[in-house]
Amino acid sequence: MKFEINFERVYPHPPEKVWQALTDRAALGQWLMETDFVAEAGRAFRMWCSDGAGGKDTYLCAVREIDPPTRMVWSWVLDGRQELGETLVEFRLEPVAGGTRLQVTHSGDRDPETIERFKGGWPVKVAQLAAVLDGGDAPGVAR
Repeated sequence: MKFEINFERVYPHPPEKVWQALTDRAALGQWLMETDFVAEAGRAFRMWCSDGAGGKDTYLCAVREIDPPTRMVWSWVLDGRQELGETLVEFRLEPVAGGTRLQVTHSGDRDPETIERFKGGWPVKVAQLAAVLDGGDAPGVAR
């Protein structure tokens, strides 16, 4: 089933600070997932987190496009499920009065259950990003 889900949040921080939190490996590990990310077009990277059953889920990703500090696109697929094809995650930053608007778009083709997990997961992640930007720890980050 084709899907496109969009999330938007305004952070009271300049675009450069939000961009840093989107592209710094340590920051990503705080609000999204642990990773070996490098902010370079064409670069493959992995992200991993608890699978909730005592193991780890690993996501195979790549930076498809990057235009600092305004836009970045990643491909994304769960390791072991490559037959499903990649989904795409796009981050767009826009300066607004008092801060930065972040738009996250996740799109691709998945089953309804997975789409619902994406719909439920991204709001949590953008809230955890807010905690990191505000200088705190991101609560609930699965390691």
